[in-house]
Amino acid sequence: MTAAWHTREELVHQLVTLARQGLSRRALARALGISRNTVRGLLAIHAASREAAHTALPPRPPRVPRAAKVDAFEARVLALLALYPDITAQRVFETLREEGFDGGYTAVKKRVRALRPASRPAPSLATPEYGPGEMAESDWSPYEITFSDGRREMVQAFSYVLVSSRRKFIELYRQADLHALMDGHVRAFQRFDGCARACKYDSQKSVVLRWEGQQPIYNPRFLAFAAHYEFRPAAVRGNPNAKPRVERGFWELERSFLNGRSFTGFDDMRAQLARWLDAIADQRRHHGLTPLDRFAQEREHLVPLPRHPYDTARVVYRICSIDGFVAWDGNQYAVPYEHVTDILPVRVTQQELFVYAADLSCVARHPLAPRGRGLKLDPAGLHPPPQRKSPVDLDMLRVAFDRMGEHAARFFHLMSAGPPRLWGHQARQILLLRERYATADLDAALGHAAAFGALDFRAVERILAARANPRSLDEYVAEHTVRRIAEALGEVRTAPRDLTEYDRLPGIALPSGASRAGDKETLPCPNETAAGATTRPPAATPSSSDSVITSPSSD
Repeated sequence: MTAAWHTREELVHQLVTLARQGLSRRALARALGISRNTVRGLLAIHAASREAAHTALPPRPPRVPRAAKVDAFEARVLALLALYPDITAQRVFETLREEGFDGGYTAVKKRVRALRPASRPAPSLATPEYGPGEMAESDWSPYEITFSDGRREMVQAFSYVLVSSRRKFIELYRQADLHALMDGHVRAFQRFDGCARACKYDSQKSVVLRWEGQQPIYNPRFLAFAAHYEFRPAAVRGNPNAKPRVERGFWELERSFLNGRSFTGFDDMRAQLARWLDAIADQRRHHGLTPLDRFAQEREHLVPLPRHPYDTARVVYRICSIDGFVAWDGNQYAVPYEHVTDILPVRVTQQELFVYAADLSCVARHPLAPRGRGLKLDPAGLHPPPQRKSPVDLDMLRVAFDRMGEHAARFFHLMSAGPPRLWGHQARQILLLRERYATADLDAALGHAAAFGALDFRAVERILAARANPRSLDEYVAEHTVRRIAEALGEVRTAPRDLTEYDRLPGIALPSGASRAGDKETLPCPNETAAGATTRPPAATPSSSDSVITSPSSD
């Protein structure tokens, strides 16, 4: 007798209940009046529903797939993918439209995506491995930073990474030039208390001037720096995987330091970076070890540092303006008034600017201002506030003219006969001409102007334009250096000796027939006869009074 059921839910309930009692599938089929396949299918659906999450919404019934317009062109799509593996869906769509397809782009895009073979992931490139202390990597990376007050500034990040221990040093600069590069290395070496025996660089001009084929031509100034610390620069190009550690370091800097931080200014950013290097970068574990753990093993293999660090300052020459300032990077720095119109050596570090007199004594020292701010810096009060009296003493002007030469002194004597308020400005403008013309040319022009009573600085300027050639600052420095060397060593030059004079020295034996001093040199070179054949030189005869050196035989 079969059990009565009227709905699918009643059938499933009776089936599950009887199955729980242990009836076989054959007995369940007889009891409920259904086939064994139906029993098997309903029990499988019930078991799957007990494993899946229950929902009050019925599942969407499967629909019979409907034919698409692109089905007729599937063979053509496969042929295009086989012929052109990188062809785009847009290009496939255009080709099919030319061949009669009247469907849309979306259907073609989905079919191309389904039919295109999955691309295999590119294998990771092998990174070069080096032993402890053997190799380091260095590079620059620029970042545009927006500070808390809204100012934007381009910041250059310098990085130096030890390849073996992966310990890194990063510092920030406003310019990525040679002097900043050397300063970054010095700071990195001081942090690690040593340096690697070699360091990889790209083709930056601070390191590599140019390439001759496959040979890099290094910057001589950077080679002098590398020789001081006894490491070897290794330039690479055309291989993006040649410096993987330093590139990875910049990725960590962007993701871990620059991300989610704000900075009030450049100095605050450098301070936060130093804390990040100590607290985060040096403590990050890689395969169970931190960079500090690996560095403990690499420390003893680093090249020891010299007793004193390399001076990475920049030295330039600048002309002191008439108001007592020297210009550098868009700012003006105060200099004592007695150096007006003088060409002064200026030493620029990453934090300070030093101005030296002609005898290399320091006359001014300033903190380095940001580039291009147009500031006039006088923290030491070298220049008094403007008053009715000119800050430049007229006696100082007389001394400056006397130093230029006899003609300049006579010109100043004639010019200063009038009121100082009239000729003081003229004298200062004439001194400014030293920026463009040699002192000797200016002195001659002043003599010519004095002879004709042309005491205006415009007349002197016209005379110089007609009779003299403007010069650059480098020419002045070269002339000034030659003059200082001549003053130190004198003008006496040693004339070269006649080579025959050395024949009279003791211990020099002459072959038979050789001439003494005053005769023309007619002997052949050693080990060579007049006919060109080699021969043994004659042995010298020892003297009782001189110690004679005999020539060795050349067999």
